[in-house]
Amino acid sequence: MQRKLTWLVSASVLCIACGGNISPEPVLDNTALMLAEPEVFDIGMDPNFFAGDVLEQYPDVKACHTQGLELIGDQIYLSCTLFGTTTDRDRYSKAFLLKAKLSEVLANSGSVSWTKRDVTEIAEVGGTTLPLGHPSGIIHDTARGGIWSANAVYKALSYTRMILYDEGTLEPLAGAAPITIEDHIGTIGLIPDGRLIGMNWDSINLYYVDPKNKGTAADDSMIKITNTLTTAYQDCDTWDGAHILCAGLLRETDGIRYGRLHLLKVDELDAQGVQLIREVPEKLADGSTRVRLGAADQDNAYGTYHINKVLGHEGMAISADKKYAYFFPGDAPGGKLVRYHIVDK
Repeated sequence: MQRKLTWLVSASVLCIACGGNISPEPVLDNTALMLAEPEVFDIGMDPNFFAGDVLEQYPDVKACHTQGLELIGDQIYLSCTLFGTTTDRDRYSKAFLLKAKLSEVLANSGSVSWTKRDVTEIAEVGGTTLPLGHPSGIIHDTARGGIWSANAVYKALSYTRMILYDEGTLEPLAGAAPITIEDHIGTIGLIPDGRLIGMNWDSINLYYVDPKNKGTAADDSMIKITNTLTTAYQDCDTWDGAHILCAGLLRETDGIRYGRLHLLKVDELDAQGVQLIREVPEKLADGSTRVRLGAADQDNAYGTYHINKVLGHEGMAISADKKYAYFFPGDAPGGKLVRYHIVDK
C-alpha cells in the first residue's frame, strides 16, 4: 500500500525523533576539509550491459545516465536512467539500480560482475500514465535496513515515489510502503534524527520527510521549505550527527555551471532548511586549492580521467571511515569511478 504523507503547516508542530545515539564530531577540521590525490578506476562493466533494456523508441541508446552512488561495506551501488531525448523523456525512460563488489572495481583488473534491476514503475499523473523512470541520488538507511531511491517522472514539478530497497536483492524492502510526493525529487539526504530530506529539481525546495515506521502512513509527516541556497544538488551522503555532504552544480554570474561539494548543516527546526558550512575544495598538486570542481560542457581532468562534466554532476559517496570521497560523473557502462582522499590540511 502506498503512503501519502501528512503535511504539517508549521515546523513547530513536528515532533522530531530525538534519538539518544548522536554520532561524535569527526576528527577532521571542518574549516579545512578538502579533496586531494585523485585516483581513477574503470568499473569493468560490459559495454552491452544495457543492450537488452533499450527503449523501443530509442533502440540505439545503451548508455544509462547516472544519478546516484552509494557504498555499503564492500558493495558499490549506482542508480541511473535510460532515456532517448530530453523532449520526451517524461514518457520514455527507465530507472535502474546496480551493484557490484567495490574491491573488484578498485582492483582495476578487467571485467567486474554487476547486478542490475529495472526499478521502473508507472503512475497516473494529470490523467496520463507515465513511467517513474528517473531515480534519484541514493542513500543507505542503516536503521531501516535498506537503500532509498526517489523514482520520479523525468520532468520538473511532476511526481515521485520514495522507495526503500533491499541492499542485497535490490527489490523493494518487504513491509516498506512507498512515500508519494507530488514533485520531482532528485536528491535524498538522511538526517541523523532518522528523517529524510528530499530536494526537488535544481534543489529549489526541500522536503523534510519523517516516515515513523516502514509500513504505515498513520504517523508520517512532511514539511516543505524553500531552499535559500542556489546550488543544484545531485547526491548527498551523511557526514556526522549534524552535517551532510552534498555534490552539485552552481551556475555563476558568467552563466557557466561549476561543480561544488558542500558541507551542509541540517536545521533541526526546519525553518531555514540547510546552511552552507564549508565549500569543500580540491587541493591541487602545487598546493593551491579550487572550489570549482570542473565546468559543465568543458574538458575537465580528474586525475587521468577527462570528461565534459563537473565532478559533482551526479553520483557521490563517502567511505565509512571518511578517508575517501567517491564520484561517478559519467554514464554507465563507460563511465569511470573517481576517488579522492579527504584531508584536513
